[in-house]
Amino acid sequence: MLYHNINNYLKRYLKDIFCGVSSNSPYKNNDFLRVLIDAAEHEDFTNNTSKRVEGPTGETVFSRLKNADFEKIKTAFYEILKIIFPLIKRLIRNRKVAIAFDMTEEPYYGKVEGLWIHSYCEARGSTGCFKYLTVSAVTKENKFILGNLPVRVGADTVALISELLINLRKLVVPERLLFDRGFDSYELIEFLQKEGVRYQILWRKDKWSKKILKTMKRNQVKEVNAKKSYTKHKSKNKLMVRFVFIKCYKRYNRGKAYDWIFATNVREKEKRFYVDKYKKRWGIETVFRVLDTIRIKTTTTNEIIRYFLNILCCLLYNLWKLGNLLGEHISLKNFVAYLVKIIESSINSQKGVT
Repeated sequence: MLYHNINNYLKRYLKDIFCGVSSNSPYKNNDFLRVLIDAAEHEDFTNNTSKRVEGPTGETVFSRLKNADFEKIKTAFYEILKIIFPLIKRLIRNRKVAIAFDMTEEPYYGKVEGLWIHSYCEARGSTGCFKYLTVSAVTKENKFILGNLPVRVGADTVALISELLINLRKLVVPERLLFDRGFDSYELIEFLQKEGVRYQILWRKDKWSKKILKTMKRNQVKEVNAKKSYTKHKSKNKLMVRFVFIKCYKRYNRGKAYDWIFATNVREKEKRFYVDKYKKRWGIETVFRVLDTIRIKTTTTNEIIRYFLNILCCLLYNLWKLGNLLGEHISLKNFVAYLVKIIESSINSQKGVT
């Protein structure tokens, strides 16, 4: 019953995004869904999948997106999330959860041009990448994707974080917002302070912070309140920032010792709590590696198609995690493979095939 419900969620997701299919069309949304989910299972291009399942071509599938935009895709994702996340919250028995923000890259292997292809990517052989800002709810054992936004070249990251924060607050009470070094921005801190949220940002080691670390002893914790500033639109903005320095701290006896610097408005009783809270977001990297096992391949430069495929994979991941919480302990790959069988069974049933 679980998988049939999940299939219904996916069909609703497509229905909310795709333009209508004419009555004389040989294909329905289930046919488009089978091509997409089969492509995810095989980490393949939709055109290859369409030949394998004898369904609509990739061009036909993506032609259904002609009236879609970023807002329509985001809304469709949140509509499904609003249905499943209350159940997820009951299952994880948490009223408040930590929230992690991450910037992810989707490699691109062609000519770099336009507003959506960034000129640098860590993936070998790539010429650039599409970027997405992702926000996830993180508990000790579970991670769920609560939002995902495309990032154009020169985008205002704080504005994107603001949009994600507005939507995630409709789903959950954030216990703390966690950010890695890529978000060490005074503008962001000022925004978070104005929003009245608890935050913890892993901060960069610059000349100022290195001088403070040099004065500290091993395992020492030092709090520093510093007046900082940033310039935006030719205006200088000043704010007070609280930093927590932890020198040569080894969380476990056999572990390595690290210097930690956090910009935070949270005060912990012990240094290990700062580190443990931050390490909750380390599992997010695992989430993205798992997502790579169901990545639908494409060479298109169309940002709408790219975003649609990216969000679809995020939705599949959340539905898989929901299944795990309900007792279906299988890999994401096997979960997607089983979904393909459910979709095929539904198509055959509609056609009267036994």
